[in-house]
Amino acid sequence: MVFSRLMRWSFASAVWAGGGWAEILYAGVNSAGGEFAQQNLPGTFGVDWQFINESAIDFFFEQGVNTIRLPFLLERMCPIETGLGSTIDESYLSEFQKAVNYITLKGGYAILDAHNYMRYNDPSMQPFSGSIIGNTSDPRAATTEQLASFWSALSSRFLSNPNVIFGLMNEPHTMPTSLVFLNNQASIDAIRETGAEQLILVPGNGFTGGHRWLNTTCDIEEDGGCTPNSEVMINIEDPAQNFAFDMHLYFDNDTSGTHEECTTAAPDNLIPVTAWLAENNYTAFLSEFGAGVTPTCHETLNGTLKWLEDNEVWVGWTYWAAGPLWGDYFLSVEPGVGVQANSTWPQVLEPHVEGYQPMQRCGVSGSRREKEGVEGLIKALEGCLGLKML
Repeated sequence: MVFSRLMRWSFASAVWAGGGWAEILYAGVNSAGGEFAQQNLPGTFGVDWQFINESAIDFFFEQGVNTIRLPFLLERMCPIETGLGSTIDESYLSEFQKAVNYITLKGGYAILDAHNYMRYNDPSMQPFSGSIIGNTSDPRAATTEQLASFWSALSSRFLSNPNVIFGLMNEPHTMPTSLVFLNNQASIDAIRETGAEQLILVPGNGFTGGHRWLNTTCDIEEDGGCTPNSEVMINIEDPAQNFAFDMHLYFDNDTSGTHEECTTAAPDNLIPVTAWLAENNYTAFLSEFGAGVTPTCHETLNGTLKWLEDNEVWVGWTYWAAGPLWGDYFLSVEPGVGVQANSTWPQVLEPHVEGYQPMQRCGVSGSRREKEGVEGLIKALEGCLGLKML
């Protein structure tokens, strides 16, 4: 039953690949919650943290999305007592695997998002607490090698699932861009050494903001400071050539995503990075963006989504945010209970998703659309939950 459904989805995706519709491969939401209550470690499942509400995932897939971003907390995945690295807490991982499997067995893609701001050992006051990973002047800091060891261990657990996407790190900031690069590159190398071929999302400095990708994002001086991402991330190398840059964008006056009012800066503030992506033959994924429910916010959201659709360097998006533990959070689109469940979702986001149908539902996650015709169909089917065409 699952196989036949995947066959139909994959065939439809291959047929439509040359149909001229929006070049959006991935669309969906964040399901936040696995990283909640950072001050309470390890915390209690269902009280302090929880990855998904299965009925919410069902709703979004019925609406046509094909991607869910799943934030997790490094200090829960790798408890501070044992440190960042290959030793993983099996209880936390088990709940994470259940969420990933629920999504991918329904024909969706799951982004594994390390929601730690390139920091580890004290998440209590995120995004600013904790030692910067790779900071050799901080004796408490986890090393670049430890981060790579972690990604080697985690990617090995999902080696046989083609529908996962590895999100290396949520929103690095206020650190040398050169160190963000080193941590990214070490993580990519570690993932590829396991044999994993799935898509990797590579973040930049400055909270990985797409609107300031070409700008300096802080005033620190050590190790070259906050050099623009455009000057440093151009050196990223992936042996599998299957990565996209991970970018975020919020629409309030300080682009923090903490205010209900919006400006009209977007999508014009994406023009520079879009040109940079095209010039260098890169792709990007807008894995976080969110806005209030005012008419200006909805206008800006619509304009931004249309910009992504009209520029093929943007391959996907996941809105911030759904999730089972939000309560009255003003950006929540959690079905039935979220503040935006009956506004932003049906009025703005869902109509765009409807225009993407049919979306790819299986095949190894990739940074570009597969080739058209029979060759594209075969390639898509090769990754469908372990299927290999001879």
